[in-house]
Amino acid sequence: PFATRVPHQVEAPFALVLAGQVVRGRIDAVYPEPDGGFLVVDWKTNRSASADPLQLGIYRLAWAELHGVPLESVRAAFYYVRTGELVEPTGLPDRRALEAMLAV
Repeated sequence: PFATRVPHQVEAPFALVLAGQVVRGRIDAVYPEPDGGFLVVDWKTNRSASADPLQLGIYRLAWAELHGVPLESVRAAFYYVRTGELVEPTGLPDRRALEAMLAV
């Protein structure tokens, strides 16, 4: 699904403070969406769809906050390279939920 799409940014670094802790990472790719939003993609090379959606929640929040866009306009998905499967988990946590999870 990405062969003809041009990413807005690849290997996008971020640092985000959540629950008093600095969380750093790199988002594999971010694609612009036709509606003006963004799709954050985390490439996976393993065969099974077993990645943790918490990771996508953090990536999604980081992109939204660092680029000043509403969280609702940022989708997030895992792309399994070997199978070509795109998995877009529903109900990704917002800032409040992420901080509650990390504060435990």
